[in-house]
Amino acid sequence: MSSDFTPSNTPFKPLAAARDGSNFTYESLHNRVPHILTDVINDFYSSIQSSTSAAAISEGKVLTGQLSQLKHEMVTDKPLTPLDDDAVGDIDTWNRWLSLYFPTATWYTTPFLTWETYLYRRIATIFKRSEHWRDHDFFAKKKEATFKASMVAVAKLCSRVDALTRDSLADSENKTKMHLAFVEMLQASLWGNQTDLSMFPDLNSEALEEMQARISSGENNSKIVANDTDRIWKIVSQLRGGRVDIVLDNSGFELLQDVLLAHWLVSLGYAQKVVFHSKRIPWYVSDVTNEDFFWLVRAAQTPSLIGTKGMSAEDEAALTGLGNQWSQFLADGTWELRDELFWTGPYGFRYLPTEGKDVWDNELTKADLVIFKGDLNYRKLIYDLEWPISTPFVDALGDIATDPRAPAIAALRTSKCDTITGVDPDRAKELFAKQEDWMYSGQYGVIQLSPGRWQGI
Repeated sequence: MSSDFTPSNTPFKPLAAARDGSNFTYESLHNRVPHILTDVINDFYSSIQSSTSAAAISEGKVLTGQLSQLKHEMVTDKPLTPLDDDAVGDIDTWNRWLSLYFPTATWYTTPFLTWETYLYRRIATIFKRSEHWRDHDFFAKKKEATFKASMVAVAKLCSRVDALTRDSLADSENKTKMHLAFVEMLQASLWGNQTDLSMFPDLNSEALEEMQARISSGENNSKIVANDTDRIWKIVSQLRGGRVDIVLDNSGFELLQDVLLAHWLVSLGYAQKVVFHSKRIPWYVSDVTNEDFFWLVRAAQTPSLIGTKGMSAEDEAALTGLGNQWSQFLADGTWELRDELFWTGPYGFRYLPTEGKDVWDNELTKADLVIFKGDLNYRKLIYDLEWPISTPFVDALGDIATDPRAPAIAALRTSKCDTITGVDPDRAKELFAKQEDWMYSGQYGVIQLSPGRWQGI
C-alpha cells in the first residue's frame, strides 16, 4: 500500500453510512448501536437504583443525562466533539487524531471505524471522570450473565479439552494427531468469536452447545472462507518453548476458547509463554478487561460460586482442575496479561510501529506468533475500507507485515462487518449468490496469516 496512507487518506473508500439506509454501516449507526447505548443507560439506571449512597445516586443521574446527550448527538448527526480528559492517559492522542484527520466529522459522514471507536471511548470518559462510578464496568452484568447461563456448556467444553490435552501428551510424537488437535483448538477459538454481545445479545447455553458440536464435527469448515490453518500449524509445530501473544476480543465463552488454546499450547510445550492483551477500559460491550480474565479463572476454580446445576461431577472436576492450572500459570509467569492503551486508541494497527511503538518494540516483536481475535481487531488490522475482496491479507497490513522483526500474525475472525480481504473471487461470488449479507452475518469466518519473519512458510 502507498506510503501516504493516513486515516483520512486511504487507498480505497472507507465504510460509511449510506444516506439511503442501504448498508450495514447505516443499520449499525441508525439502529444497532443506539440500541446498545439504550441498554447501557437502562442497565446503569438499575445500578443507580441499587446504590445506598445518596451522593452516588445523585451523580448517577448526571451521568445518565450525559449518556442520553451522547445518544441524541449520534442519532441527530452532530459533530464528533473533543473528548474530556479522564486521566486514563490517552485523551491527548484521541483529540490530536480527531483534529488532524477528522476536524469536521459528524456521525453520519465519518467512517464507521472512526465513529464506533469514538463512541465507546466517550462512554468510558463519562464514567472515568466521575467520583463514585469511575470503576463501574457498564457492560459487566451482561458479560457475566451470559457466561453464568452457559456453565453446563462451559464445563463440558473444558472436560473435552482436558481429555484432548491428556491424549495429546500421551502421544505427542504423533504429528498427525498433534496437527488435528491444533486444528480443532484453533477453529474453536475462531468460532468462539460468534459470541459477541454487541451483535448477538441473546446467547444461551443451548446455542453454545450447538456451536461446539458444529466445531467438533467439522460442520463449520465450509464456512471458513479463507483458511491458513495449515500454514499457521507449520510455524507452531516448529516452536519449542516459544512465545505466543493473543490480542483478545470478547469475554465469556470466546475468552474461554482462547484460554483453552493457550492451555493446549503450553501443556504440549509449543509455547513457554503466552501473553494476553486485554482492554484497560470497558469496550465494545463484551471485550475482555483484566478483571474479566481473572473472573473467568475464579469461576473455573470454584464453579459452585456461579452455579453447577445440571453439571456432571466429571465435567465439574475437569473445570476445577483447569482453573487451578490457569491460576498457577498466572502466578508463575507462564501466562501474562497486558492492557496497553493502544488497543482502545484511535489508530489502526498498521500504526503500531509508530503510534504504538512501545507495544510493537517491547511486546509483539518478541513473540513468535501473535493471534488477533475477532471482528474489531480484524477491522483495525486491515482498516475499514471497501477493499477489493481478493486483496491479499498481507498487502492490507502495512509495515507490521514487512518489518524484518515482525512476528507471524494470525487473524481469527467471524465476519460481522462488510470489509474483508484475501477471499477467492469465485468463492465470494458463490457466497453473495447464496447469502447477500454473508460478510456481516457472523456465520462465516477467516483464519489468515501474515508470516512476518517466518517467510517461506
